[in-house]
Amino acid sequence: MTEHTLDYVPREQFFPLHTRDKRWACIVAHRRAGKTVACVAELVTRALYTRKKNARFAYIAPFRGQAKAVAWQYLKDMTETFATKIRESDLRVELPNGAWIQLFGSDNPDALRGLYFDGAVLDEYGDCRPSLWSAVVLPTLADRKGWAIFIGTPKGKNHFHSIYERSKNEKNWFSLTLKVSQTGLLPEEEQAEMRSQMSDEVWEQEMECSFTAPVLGTYYAALINRLETNMQISPNAAVYDPEFPVFTACDLGYTDSCAWWFWQVRPDGLAVIDYYEEQGKELAHYIDMLINKGYNYEAIWLPHDAKAKTLQTGRSTVEQLLDPGRLAERFEGLKLPCRLVPSLSRQHGIDAARLVLPKCYIDNVKCGDGVEALRAYRRRFDETRNVLADEPLHDWASNGADAFRYLSLVAKEYIADIKPFETKNNLKNLNYLPEKLKLMSNYTLDDLHEARAAQKSRNTQRI
Repeated sequence: MTEHTLDYVPREQFFPLHTRDKRWACIVAHRRAGKTVACVAELVTRALYTRKKNARFAYIAPFRGQAKAVAWQYLKDMTETFATKIRESDLRVELPNGAWIQLFGSDNPDALRGLYFDGAVLDEYGDCRPSLWSAVVLPTLADRKGWAIFIGTPKGKNHFHSIYERSKNEKNWFSLTLKVSQTGLLPEEEQAEMRSQMSDEVWEQEMECSFTAPVLGTYYAALINRLETNMQISPNAAVYDPEFPVFTACDLGYTDSCAWWFWQVRPDGLAVIDYYEEQGKELAHYIDMLINKGYNYEAIWLPHDAKAKTLQTGRSTVEQLLDPGRLAERFEGLKLPCRLVPSLSRQHGIDAARLVLPKCYIDNVKCGDGVEALRAYRRRFDETRNVLADEPLHDWASNGADAFRYLSLVAKEYIADIKPFETKNNLKNLNYLPEKLKLMSNYTLDDLHEARAAQKSRNTQRI
């Protein structure tokens, strides 16, 4: 058997990781502890000694560019003396036994579908989509009984925190927490220098591995935590009631994700009953999704720019949703009552969401990914000025948060008009619909064409 020398000397803090006998693992470690290096070495070691034929291993970061910047050089350095192929374009290293290790980004989950893995590392899982694990990565490990390691630093009680809690309490999990005050990996003078330039919250989160430290710049995290404490986010907090009509609001996108929130107006607030998000799908996919949900829709709220024609189809989103031919193919007499969300600033929407959230009761089973998007939605950090910018960070959480912003812009009007003595019957008939929203009547194709003709006539008169 050929011997290979791995250019890696493990730190003693990571000995338990390398000698574990559990299939799943979670490492919560302070900055510069060496968790990425240790996990790349774990991938290489497991790939070299596996007895499986055509073994495949993955390192997954929130973004492919981040994976390349953080882990690619480590992987090349560790394998340069025995790798048979190093493919820069694919971020892939092939080993003498036919195994290979490849780097991926969670920003393109479709690149992982259809593959199989014998082991995977999910780096900074808290910055990835919550569904990445259950819907994408876990199935790739199933048939070959692959293993996985989650690593990162805390960012509040998000989906990474849920994994951390599982690792501490379930028997098939290994858990390792490395706080800077306990590891001795950073000199005391360096710790003192860092602490003098960090806020207490950032120090607790980044260096002391605290999941309870406030996350800098989040818009709704405190509200979400409060709703959870009040049991307004729980499996039974918002159960679908067929006696009430359903509203939905979405943030449409093709290359980006498209997110949908579903809710019902109740006498005591909003019952947020469902959430759906998908990426890279045509509008027809979402029409089928709306139909298959089986809800009785009172209004489908679309972004204000949904009436604009697309270059791809020559038709607007509203026109495609109202296409009588397509609906007739599936359900006779079904209508999708489309309305447009008012064109207001992002800050107006954020303010509306802060007003609406305390009045919401959310099903955290069907809406779990959406809740985590709201929790993670935060302001962008301007590194040039060393301050939080006045605009949100665009990441995986943006689409779900934007869709909830649209929900809030229209739902706040319903909340304002709810009276304690209203019953299910008059709620069902929507006689209480605010005047401001009664003016936004449902669109038809004729309405849309008439509006365009009128606009064209006004433009001609100006010329």
